Amino acid sequence: MVKVTIYTAPLCPHSKKLKEFLDEIGTSYDEKCVLTKPELFDELKEKSNQLGIPAIVFDDNVYVGFDRRVQRRLKRKLGG
Repeated sequence: MVKVTIYTAPLCPHSKKLKEFLDEIGTSYDEKCVLTKPELFDELKEKSNQLGIPAIVFDDNVYVGFDRRVQRRLKRKLGG
């Protein structure tokens, strides 16, 4: 099984939609909230070269943001 990590913020609507999507396709994930632990911004920047959220990291894949294009790619890579 693929280990998926997502970087989110509590009031971000895209973070909420990403979590709903991952739940819908049956993908478990480790959620890291950048607002409750500011040191995660450094970790996020190191992995994605950006500070945008939500960010999805698994294997050698990094996606920043959540739109239909990202959703299609995640569906292909993670199944569902």
